[in-house]
Amino acid sequence: MSARVELGLVALIGIGLALVPVVAPGDTYLLNSMQYVLALAMVAVGLNIVTGYAGLLSLGPGAIFAVGGYAAALLVEHHHSADLGLMCLVSLVVSALCGAVIGIPALRIGGFYLAMVTLFLALLVPVIAGSWDVTGGTTGISLVSILDFTPRWTGVPLYELTTGVLIAVTVLSWLLLRSRLGRRLLLIAGGDELPASLGVRPYSTKLLAFVLSALPAGLGGAFYVYSQQFMSPQSASANLSIYLVAACVIGGLGTVAGPLVGSLLVLCLMQFLGGLQAHAGIYFGIALIVFALGLPKGVVGEALEAGGRDWRGLLRRTAAEIGVPAPAGRAAGNQPSPVARARAVLTPAPAATTGLRVLGASRAFGGVQAVAGVDLAVAPGTVHGLIGSNGSGKTTLLNLISGYYALDAGEIWHDQRRVDGLPAHVVARTGLARTFQTPKLVEGLSLLDNVVCATSQVHPCSAASSVLRLPGGVRADRAARERALECLDAVGLADRADQLADKQSHGVRRTLEIARALAVAPATLMLDEPAAGLSEAELEQLREVIDGVTAAGVGVLLIEHNLAFVFGCATDVTVLHQGRCLASGPADEVRSDERVRGSFLGAMA
Repeated sequence: MSARVELGLVALIGIGLALVPVVAPGDTYLLNSMQYVLALAMVAVGLNIVTGYAGLLSLGPGAIFAVGGYAAALLVEHHHSADLGLMCLVSLVVSALCGAVIGIPALRIGGFYLAMVTLFLALLVPVIAGSWDVTGGTTGISLVSILDFTPRWTGVPLYELTTGVLIAVTVLSWLLLRSRLGRRLLLIAGGDELPASLGVRPYSTKLLAFVLSALPAGLGGAFYVYSQQFMSPQSASANLSIYLVAACVIGGLGTVAGPLVGSLLVLCLMQFLGGLQAHAGIYFGIALIVFALGLPKGVVGEALEAGGRDWRGLLRRTAAEIGVPAPAGRAAGNQPSPVARARAVLTPAPAATTGLRVLGASRAFGGVQAVAGVDLAVAPGTVHGLIGSNGSGKTTLLNLISGYYALDAGEIWHDQRRVDGLPAHVVARTGLARTFQTPKLVEGLSLLDNVVCATSQVHPCSAASSVLRLPGGVRADRAARERALECLDAVGLADRADQLADKQSHGVRRTLEIARALAVAPATLMLDEPAAGLSEAELEQLREVIDGVTAAGVGVLLIEHNLAFVFGCATDVTVLHQGRCLASGPADEVRSDERVRGSFLGAMA
């Protein structure tokens, strides 16, 4: 519902902007000032893609804007016949290249350090432009005698054209967010581990985020130059980047309409209240702090959340009053068991002929031997339990198998393919799926959309067909949502499909991770402490889900501290102690091993 509400808000803003010439006919100053605001709003839309969607903190949107603007200005200066269309094309190409260059540091750094690199670029670009004769030095490039205000290639007045392009760019960002490419961007916002576990390459996705964000910024630069007929270092000072960041934060980072609302609030204040400009940095710095503390989701984000609560409450009350039952995955009288449902979502069974084998795996961190010579095998259709005290190396071994850490010695094979040394996302594509000790979810998405994020390998389609809603993309996305709902149903969460992940209990979040892992149709499923924090009823359901998974021929590696649960599920068990294998074999034999009983099982018979 919130997505449609945002799209409606964008449409209302577009209508309001289009009416400005009607409300103030002949006011050239107003239209020229608004064209400046609209051009910079495009830059804010681009900033929202990289920082709001992908979670990569960029403080240098002004640098891309400047590069795009100077590219357009230099084109016209040397080729007077160039029109707005060609200016936009050149700006898009140059800005995309610049975005790729700026995005390269994001492959290795993030957070504060990435923010500092992008801020440095925002400071550097105006300095270079001001000291370079090609860009006109400190005086800039004037195009007053070259450009007119009516694009010859369309005949549409410039203000109306700028408004239309801004709304079109915003709608494209909405389509991007709702596509599988947008879901890839949302995945990397939480770090590299989650996307890699789903077969998504984090580095290329980060680079793509910077390139995509550069396109609206470059387009804004072209429209700025065309409307203002001028480009100088002062046009893209470092302060501009601060204002654009403030606009996105105030409007709502990660929302579609937020950059529009924030830009109109911040940039219109800057443009029409000249007295603010002398101390604008102070004012907007204070505004950023206030919004970060009081309204962290921005004007649009907070309004959508409040409206969503009100609408959900109204729907529940209305349903109760007219006797409509709460939504459910299936009718109560026709409810297959969790075993059958889990098996159904993995049918036909993945072709894992040899399962997972770990041979002599070793890894040290500094002087600490975290894992030393561990052997382990998970056959298709079986559960292999991995137990040990805290710090025994269980999760480290899981990370070695997943490709997050490199082996110092040993080998790891999955389905007759050696996977040690491969990047984590490539390991995942071999059919290895996993959950995490602390659940990793896309917090702002619903349970259904969190699971949909994992279906791109099962229901592939091109990024363009998904973003542009072409028939192939629509079919693939529909199939992905159907599969995601089946996976939620398999773990008993279908009735919560539309609820937000960040509003769920710890037990639900853990169960949601399992549903997401099922969605990739794994050949081997690795569960890292899935029973932690679950109630007895939830534990029983988890046991049945695991039974269904193994019945479909999928191997399960179960890491867990709940020993009763492990020995109730596992065919084989491996016990780790200080990074080494203390015991390994059939569950009954390991359970009766005196070393294991003395170290871990206590009075357990």
